[in-house]
Amino acid sequence: SQDQEKIIVKFALSSVSSDGALLNLKTELPHWNFNQVVTQSQQKWNKELSKIDVESLSNDDKQTFYTALYHTMLSPTIYEDVDGKYRGLDQNIHESNGFTNYTTFSLWDTYRALHPLFNIIEPTRNNDMVKSMLAHQSQSVHHMLPIWSHYNNENWCMIGYHAVSVLADAIAKGTSDADLQLMLSACI
Repeated sequence: SQDQEKIIVKFALSSVSSDGALLNLKTELPHWNFNQVVTQSQQKWNKELSKIDVESLSNDDKQTFYTALYHTMLSPTIYEDVDGKYRGLDQNIHESNGFTNYTTFSLWDTYRALHPLFNIIEPTRNNDMVKSMLAHQSQSVHHMLPIWSHYNNENWCMIGYHAVSVLADAIAKGTSDADLQLMLSACI
């Protein structure tokens, strides 16, 4: 009967073009095997969450800890097609060269703890975030690092210039290979 009917839907997004969305779909999910997607997703999350192994907590405390760790990995988010193209802050199409482009920088919330944590457990990812912030700055009509970047739109909804702390921490911990002079100029 129709009330028992199951359908499978897959979709892809692109900030660049319909062709970009189709390429993302064909590259990231070329099949229609729902169970395979579930299994692969579980494996990816288990790999990420196993970066920190906690043994001394009760099961309830472990659940709380790993739920919190999971939440640290939800944003910033990747913002580019599988070919590295993305729509930049200036609304032009750019291509990330040598880094994965990120957005959703709620820096007011993340500069104190999340990015320093990433420098320890996700240094490559945080380096990509630093380079994404520098790309944002180069595309900004104000030549500013992100304040609260959301899908490469600047929301300006927070005070402060917290991206500077993220860049400084990456420099201090040696986790970024971005050009030091470029980083300094972006901070000023």
